[in-house]
Amino acid sequence: MAALGQLRDRSARTGRPVVWQFAVLFILALALLVSRNTALVQGVSGAVTTALVPAQLALARAGSSVSGFTQAVSEIQTLRADNAKLRDEVDRLTLENVQLREQAVAEQQAAKLDAVAKQISYATVPAPVIARDPTGAIQSIVLGSGSNDGIAVGDVVVSDQGLVGRVSQVGPGYSKVLLVTDPGSVVSALVQGSRASGLVRGQYGDTLVMDWILQTEPVSIGDVVITAGLSDGTDLRSLYPKGLVIGKVVALERAQNSAYKTAIVLPAVDLRRLEHVLVVKSAP
Repeated sequence: MAALGQLRDRSARTGRPVVWQFAVLFILALALLVSRNTALVQGVSGAVTTALVPAQLALARAGSSVSGFTQAVSEIQTLRADNAKLRDEVDRLTLENVQLREQAVAEQQAAKLDAVAKQISYATVPAPVIARDPTGAIQSIVLGSGSNDGIAVGDVVVSDQGLVGRVSQVGPGYSKVLLVTDPGSVVSALVQGSRASGLVRGQYGDTLVMDWILQTEPVSIGDVVITAGLSDGTDLRSLYPKGLVIGKVVALERAQNSAYKTAIVLPAVDLRRLEHVLVVKSAP
């Protein structure tokens, strides 16, 4: 209202009414509207547009750059999130694959031991290997089954490949096995082909020694050696059932007594890689 009053006062002082000013503006607008298609107006408009084009292009490029940068940042964030999800999925699948492989190996080992158990005419107890003697002074392993599972001292231990040893110590939930490779282990044995007999004993290292083989007995490299299961038919019995594979002859040596010879036997079982075994309940 104050501004309108000032306009009226100004108009009154100059002698030009407000209506006349609006009329002038209307006439100018009408003139521009009518003359918009004239060469002069179009030339001025083109010149102004031409002058403004660089600025418009610069603004458009700046806007495009900002939009592209924003889109790139968004895409990088999306890619990072997708990459993290893929890594998690790969880790999950890798772990699942390892678990499935271990399960398959365990099932294969269990199937092999089950087949061996069916061939043995004694009760058997499957047991996992949970420890080995780290010093190597005593060739032994520890099983995760013990007296609570029916295992007793003197029971024979086998794998799907052959003889492992015998139980030397038992606890409620564990049992210690003296391996055939221990120097304190002695097994009555036969050469499977010729039926030559002798005693297989352990020694420090990865091989066994079969002593007391008569020179007249035919024994060759590659022959399979098995447990003899010898007993006198009374109170004395063999610790090992007959027919368990001990190993294979890899060398022959002449014994100190010229009437006998010695065979070097490689164990049938890789005792350093045992994971599961069968404990044979050979006691009556």
